[in-house]
This record gives sequence, C-alpha cells and structure tokens, in this order.
Amino acid sequence: MRFFINDNCRRRCSTPYYMLCSLPSYTLKGVTGATGPTGATGPAGGQTGATGATGATGPTGPTGATGATGPIGPTGTTGATGATGPTGATGPTGPTGATGEDGQAATVSIGNVTTGEPGTAASVTNTGTLNKAILDFVIPQGPTGATGATGATGATGATGATGATGTTGPSGPTGPSGATGATGATGPRGATGSDGATGATGSTLSEYAGLYNTAAQQITPSSNSSPVGLTLDAAMPVNTMTATSNKLNVTNTGSYRVFYSLNATSKQSGEVKPYVRVNNVAVEHSALNGIFSANNSYTAESSENIQHKDFQNSFIADLNAGDKLDLCVEFPNASKYPTFMLSVPSRRASLHAVRIR
Repeated sequence: MRFFINDNCRRRCSTPYYMLCSLPSYTLKGVTGATGPTGATGPAGGQTGATGATGATGPTGPTGATGATGPIGPTGTTGATGATGPTGATGPTGPTGATGEDGQAATVSIGNVTTGEPGTAASVTNTGTLNKAILDFVIPQGPTGATGATGATGATGATGATGATGTTGPSGPTGPSGATGATGATGPRGATGSDGATGATGSTLSEYAGLYNTAAQQITPSSNSSPVGLTLDAAMPVNTMTATSNKLNVTNTGSYRVFYSLNATSKQSGEVKPYVRVNNVAVEHSALNGIFSANNSYTAESSENIQHKDFQNSFIADLNAGDKLDLCVEFPNASKYPTFMLSVPSRRASLHAVRIR
C-alpha cells in the first residue's frame, strides 16, 4: 500500500503528517476545516556534552628582530676644576753688561749765507764733517715788487694868446757840428725787492735733520710702475728730529722747509720723476720730471757719453708730529722703456728738512 499527501493537503491540512500515513492512496476532497490551534512546542533536544580536555602547548615561535637603539642620554655636568699647582722658583739674574763708550756730540754751525738769483732753487751744503757740520745756505732773492700806481694827471693850463706871425727870414748857413757832450751821470739804481722768506736764521735752526747715500744704487722700474724709495743710509747732523731707515722723522708739529738733491745717470732712454713722500703719500709740488734719450755710443770701458741729470727742489710744508718723509723715484710710462736702468752714484742723493716756525 502506498501513502502520500498532495500539495494542497500539505499546504492547508492541519492534520499531522504521521496521522495520515494509513490513508488509502486516493484523494480526499472533504471540506476544509477550520485551522486548529497550534500544538505545544516539543521538548528540547539532548543536553550539551562536557568540555573536552585542553590540548598540549604548541612549540615556541622564533625570536623577533632586535629593536632600534634608544637616544643618547644627556651629558653629565663638568667636574670641578682642580687646584692650581705651586709657582716655580725664579731663576737667577744674569750679569750686568759692560757700559758702552760715550758717543761724540755733534755740532752744527751756519757758514756762508748767499743770496741767489730770483727764481733759482734754494740749497744747503755741508762744508764741514758729519760730527761738526757747517751749513752754507743759498737763498734765492725775492721777486721785484710791483710797480706803483701812476699818479693822477695834472690840470691843463690855460691856452696863451696867439702871437702875430712874423716874416720868415732867410736861411742862414749851416754851422759846424758841435762837440759831443759829456756822458750824463748814471741814474740811481732802483730799490731791490725784499728777500723771500727763508726761515734759515740762527734762531729757527732748532729742529733739523738730513740723510744721504753712501753706496751707489741701480734702480729699475717696478713691475706695477709704483714708486721706488731711495736708500739713504747715512745721517747728517740732526737736532730734535731723527733720521732712521731712509726717513726723516718729525718730532714737533710746525712748518718745515724741505729740500732734496739727486744726481742720476743712465745709458738707456726713459722717463724719471723724483719727489718727496710724507707718510708714503706724494707731495705734489715736490715732483720734478726728466727724460733720458737713447745713447748708443756708451760702453762699459768709457763713460764719457753717459747721460747725467741733476734734480734739485725745495718746498715748504706744514707737518705734524710723527710724520715720516722719504725720497723716491717714479718711472712714468715704464712699459715703453723695458730695459731702462737708473744709476745713482755714492753721495749723490740727499734729503733735508728744517723747521722754520
């Protein structure tokens, strides 16, 4: 026997499935009854089983990588300074050196004072020795004074009456030439102009100094055409001022007459410009210029044709205490004369200064 439930019955029949298992295998088509109440919920399933035993501990994992190094801690405080050691014993005093000999006192006196022609350079010549100087001065005469103003023209006198015209008489014979008259007396000489200021009186020669060279020098232009200082290694008589290291050193502020002399020779062509510097700065109105021309006839065996040039100049300058004066030579247009050489014989270069007020 076969039992089944069609789809309609499954959906709408409230009879439990197991109660219909014995129904014949034909279809029941009764009136659908009202839906019965919901049956009570069946009992719950079986109880939960007991918890199983804990499994064995697994193996230890590998060691992890080393972590980064932490930051450096702060520097500790500086320890206290140790005590200063004891001072060493003072060494013995050395022996006193021998006393040097007394130097010779130098003297300066005035020799001849000569008035030079107007416009010429002043000069000073030492006719004595280094320790007993006798200075001869040549001071140029001052310029002639200006001509005085012309006096006013006097008033014109009244015109006299015109006389009657006389008759012209006959011309007389020409008389003999008269004797030459005596030469008239020479008129008085005009007044001489006053001398220019010198400052070279005995009362003002209280501060002075001079330098000159004792050895010959060969001077060539420097590579950058800068001035070359002359070597003036010997001092003339000095008083109050000093003369060292090729320079005259001013002790007291005042007005000074400065003069220099340079005698130079050369066998090449070139230009020369000597002048005085104060604290390595050129004194503009102290400069002189000279040009040597080519001299192809010069030989080492004969110096008859060698060129000589003398440079002499003087000026007045207001100087301050501590100023330093020296004599130098500049070579204008040095690039045009690449082989030029200037020779300065011994005792042919000098520099002097005298305070005048």
